[in-house]
Amino acid sequence: MGKRGGFPLRKTKLVATLGPATDRPGVLVELIKQGLDVARLNFSHGSHAEHLKRMEEVRAYSEQVGRFVGVLADISGPKIRLGTLAQPVHLKTNDIVKLIEAASSDEEYVLPVQVPDVLSQMREGIRFSIADGLITMVATKVTATSVTARVLVGGTVSSRKGISFPGLKIKLRTITEKDKADIIFATKHGADFLAISFVRSEHDILEARQIAREAAQGRDVPRIIAKIETPFALERIEEIAKEADGIMVARGDLGVEIYAEEVPLEQKRLIHICNSLGKPVITATQMLESMVHSPIPTRAEATDVATAILDGTDAVMLSGETAVGEFPIEALTVLGRIAERTERELHNPDLTQVVRPSPIRRSVADSIAYCAAELTSSLPIKAIVASTKSGHSARVIAKFRPDVTIVGATPYLAVARSLTLSFGVTPAIVSKSLDTDKVLDESVTAAQSMGLIKEGDLVVLVLGLPFGVGGTTNLLKVHLVGGGYLMGERVG
Repeated sequence: MGKRGGFPLRKTKLVATLGPATDRPGVLVELIKQGLDVARLNFSHGSHAEHLKRMEEVRAYSEQVGRFVGVLADISGPKIRLGTLAQPVHLKTNDIVKLIEAASSDEEYVLPVQVPDVLSQMREGIRFSIADGLITMVATKVTATSVTARVLVGGTVSSRKGISFPGLKIKLRTITEKDKADIIFATKHGADFLAISFVRSEHDILEARQIAREAAQGRDVPRIIAKIETPFALERIEEIAKEADGIMVARGDLGVEIYAEEVPLEQKRLIHICNSLGKPVITATQMLESMVHSPIPTRAEATDVATAILDGTDAVMLSGETAVGEFPIEALTVLGRIAERTERELHNPDLTQVVRPSPIRRSVADSIAYCAAELTSSLPIKAIVASTKSGHSARVIAKFRPDVTIVGATPYLAVARSLTLSFGVTPAIVSKSLDTDKVLDESVTAAQSMGLIKEGDLVVLVLGLPFGVGGTTNLLKVHLVGGGYLMGERVG
């Protein structure tokens, strides 16, 4: 992977899920060395003690390596799952099974459903699936507490497999009591992002943020990522995207809630919406699935990753590939290589779908950011240095996808980590100061120390005045690193 001064040239952010595979000695620190930007903790599995241990290791190793790595707590949500089975059940086409409300079952053709008040919402003739769509059934009889079903597509059913009801809007609370406890735990221990599963409307985002705000007790509140994986969310996507701090295109569950052929089109639509709003979007699920057991990806997987980047995703995510896979380091390395190669074509009009949003009738901050990005096309600019208290300046510049690295210089560690999901942004820490010249000088020095710029380079400086007041991006300056003045002469 190409690097300058120890920092990746790659702009696409890499998210990897931690698990037993990354617990092996030396794996996590190597992932960070290979360019991990955000570590995902999957709260559908594991204990709080396990998650805390991994979070502490991320913090320790990232400091050791000298890279900012964000922590994303993925809250499990109200996923409908089977309970515990005495042993796996092998189902064949036309077998008859019974689903009951229970935590467990010892009977071979009786499947327990853990979540209450689900089966009563079923109707005869409704098709549903188990194990991410691998097994399909149709309901033939429905009572208040049970469903009798005939198997259409067979397979092996084991404990805790998910159940999906495409086309049926099951009414459940998005944030369960377990989710609330997980949000509080993750917030108190300094998670940078909370991914909320099975979001149905913007109200779910507001509820999650309020829980986190109360848990933070004046400390930093994690940024809220809405996971889009239900038809409800697709119907309210504009409102959800505006309220959330970013979204995740969770293609696994989405792919069993809607027809598979719709998923690529919805992915493009969701990415475009986030790009327009200047909010980070993560494309997730089965990106390099074959690398769970293989040291190399399929060509289709490589194409899938590249397509998401050409569509405009900020980040690409690995799940089982790094959590339980045999080749976690290789998977992340391959992901980074595909991203870096694809980014060379991001401004190739024959290949890319990325379109810079128009600044017309937008805010002052948007117009400043747009001009900063445009300057990289007309001048030999080496970097855009955004001095920012909240991270807003860097994120709004990223919306316009400039050709160069954006340095997000901030006095706050939590803000620096929050920028680890934003396309093309490299975080940097500067001291707390209200002196504009000092802020700009320290920001440029930070970029130099990372090897991103050197004396004699042209950079664009972006700042909000008065500094320290959020959302005031209103200053742009073309700066010659190392001193001297630009008098309007031709440069480059």
